[in-house]
Amino acid sequence: MLSRTYHLKFPDLDSAQVAAPYLTDTLGEAIPECDLAGLTVLIGKEGDISVNIFFPGPDELKTFEKKYGDLVESLKKTFLFKSSAFDGVCILNFDASAEESAA
Repeated sequence: MLSRTYHLKFPDLDSAQVAAPYLTDTLGEAIPECDLAGLTVLIGKEGDISVNIFFPGPDELKTFEKKYGDLVESLKKTFLFKSSAFDGVCILNFDASAEESAA
């Protein structure tokens, strides 16, 4: 499974809370459109937002890049924040609720 991780550092929690709905709405639209395998959005009390997007394969990642590759740049037009991102290969993903529902 492939993943893309974004880390967005806003000046404060209030700014992150204002940006979060835009992120979640946009990424929510990407779930069926790009056949995402998983999505996690976390917000920290210091104004950080961490986004982990999981893709079943390279084709879905390419589709996401084509349709949503400018997501962070679009946010920068409205909000002040620092960002970093990287692509990776998922080596461990545990979800206890998935284990419970399979039983």
